[in-house]
Amino acid sequence: MSERAGSATEMVAPAIAPRRRTLQVGTGFASAAALMYFGGLLGVYFSERADFLRANPGESWIPSGVQVELTAPTVMAWTLLLSVVTMQWVMHATKRDDRRHTLIALVVTAMFGVAVINQTAFQYRQMGLAIDGGSLAAPLIYAISGSHLALVVVALSYLFVMAVRTLTAPVPSVHLDGMSAAAMLWHVMVFVYLVIWVGLFVTK
Repeated sequence: MSERAGSATEMVAPAIAPRRRTLQVGTGFASAAALMYFGGLLGVYFSERADFLRANPGESWIPSGVQVELTAPTVMAWTLLLSVVTMQWVMHATKRDDRRHTLIALVVTAMFGVAVINQTAFQYRQMGLAIDGGSLAAPLIYAISGSHLALVVVALSYLFVMAVRTLTAPVPSVHLDGMSAAAMLWHVMVFVYLVIWVGLFVTK
């Protein structure tokens, strides 16, 4: 009897080991690299703008005839701030194994991201800023805002991957580490845009 009990115990599958934080660590390094990249770009922008204004007192850093309106960037800033709330909704639903609300929150967050891409395209058409206009302002503005646009696309791709994994997982919390990593990158993307909004469009 004891031998049967022992053999039955041996046949029990071992407990599933907790998932390692590989995704979170990797995304953390990637987020740090993105912050350093944008820090460098913004540093160059602020330095060039300060040099121009020092050498040309009374003149505008933005070329004449260019409309750098504050409306579109402000709408994008508020849109991204709302996406922070929906991203936290994603995390809350994932922890509670609420697949339906997790997917709804992911879709809403992704819609905010797509709206920012659309608004950026509108802003580019509205500005009419020519790269070959002889001013450093144009290439730097396009480099910074275009890089952020690429970061938005990467963050959206991350959300898409996590949505697929949520659909196929037995319970959403199995991929809580991946969802936390996606949220980390999303929050970094939002923070970067808020700095861009103030540095490039509010202060001009």
